[in-house]
Amino acid sequence: MHVPMTRLGEEYVSLRPAIDEAIQSVLLSGRYTLESELQAFEEEFAEYVGVRYAVGVGSGSDALRIALMLCDLNPGDEVITAPNTDNPTAAAIVQAGAEVVFADVDPSTFNLDPEQVAIALTDRTKVILPVHLFGHPANMTALCDLAAARGLLVVEDAALALGATHREQRVGSFGDFACFSVAPSKILGGFGDGGVIVTNDAQLAERARVWRNYGHGPGTDLNPANLTGGAEWRVVEHGFNSRLDGIQAAVLRVKLATLDDRLAARRGAAALYDELLADTDVVTPVIAPGNVSSYYAYTILAENRDVLRDALASRGVATRLYYNPPLYKQPAFSQQVGSSASFPMCEDVTQRALALPIFPQIKDDEVRFVATCVQEIVGKK
Repeated sequence: MHVPMTRLGEEYVSLRPAIDEAIQSVLLSGRYTLESELQAFEEEFAEYVGVRYAVGVGSGSDALRIALMLCDLNPGDEVITAPNTDNPTAAAIVQAGAEVVFADVDPSTFNLDPEQVAIALTDRTKVILPVHLFGHPANMTALCDLAAARGLLVVEDAALALGATHREQRVGSFGDFACFSVAPSKILGGFGDGGVIVTNDAQLAERARVWRNYGHGPGTDLNPANLTGGAEWRVVEHGFNSRLDGIQAAVLRVKLATLDDRLAARRGAAALYDELLADTDVVTPVIAPGNVSSYYAYTILAENRDVLRDALASRGVATRLYYNPPLYKQPAFSQQVGSSASFPMCEDVTQRALALPIFPQIKDDEVRFVATCVQEIVGKK
């Protein structure tokens, strides 16, 4: 048996009639950017997350970059984030003109440890940027309380966690901004790159719309189909070309309507893994009280992780090492952080973490096969 990390084609087949109809409708309309499908998707996405506004952009990376630029950061300002995340999280901080400060993580959930964030705070800290890693919510209650006490902004990196909840509130609805990716491999994946910024602040949402569209002010209309000679062209921000196009929005609307079913399938597979691996010498994902994970990844901790990974590969089981080595050891950040930087919990987790296959279409027989392979390789307690 071969068990991959995902089967995106199967997801398309399961929704093919509705997706094909949605795409054809956009193509026949001749209106492909900043049109009705995008507006409808933004409204539906905002309602799903539990916020007032959503702004579709070109990628999850652009979502982070635009959100941080709207925090009006200045040179020397600091943004605290996790060291065990992908480069876009930290790169967006640098691109917004601020300095990256890493704080260590909780060894159980792999997310930012609020106590370590408190230690990392300085007079230059302006933003806390938690990452809901692998679909498990960060401790937003503690982090938001910490930010409120110091007058700091909170930007959630929810790229891996759409649908996850913390204290019955969906991730993305806690911070001043939250940023999602809707790239193909994500929880709600389109057929190309895409991202979404969400917020409850009307002014920030409007500025985000301006930034994604070249910095053109509200009311600017350069669609040739709409021009009658009276459109006003105003450039009010140093913006980007970062618009979620109509075809992607149409596809995402179809998939959003059935997202909870696919999340249930992920959670079902995770529960089966939990049961089958309970008596082995690996640590299964810990879900902190009051949280529900979206299980973007099912990440175990194992001694001799690399031996386990090689052995699983030899039996046809795909695995993945996420964000290893961590960012503070990567060339882009190691010099800035310095050789004396110490993140012992992150270091320990990174050396033992291994993601097993989990996706909505995975079959129970495949989960059982993977678990049996792990049992045979690592042994029982």
